[in-house]
Amino acid sequence: GLSYAASPSAGWAMAIATCIEMGFLGLSFTASLQNATRTAWKIITVACIPPVVLLLAGLGGNSLGYMFSESPGTFVAFISFAIVALLFLVTQELLTEAQSVANGSAVINALFFVGLLCGILLEAYIG
Repeated sequence: GLSYAASPSAGWAMAIATCIEMGFLGLSFTASLQNATRTAWKIITVACIPPVVLLLAGLGGNSLGYMFSESPGTFVAFISFAIVALLFLVTQELLTEAQSVANGSAVINALFFVGLLCGILLEAYIG
């Protein structure tokens, strides 16, 4: 939401990338829910919570972005925090876990760069 307030093309790129990531994360989350309980309504209810929270957070970020766009200093502070949080997540969490799972696999390392290239091409195509 905040990235869309800064630049609509960046917002669309982040939205598409987040949808792809959350799709795979949702599959693994739902599989772990099925191991925890066999009741269908519990699985559906618990599985719907993360997407709803993500949607509400995106709408809140967009609202804050437009509200603080009048104050450039505050807007830059929010954007800076969002960029640093995203970089921290990617470098400290995702890459570290990917390396531990990959066990030095060249395919996993190559797919990381393919994903990076897809993100760059998506931004170029949208923007």
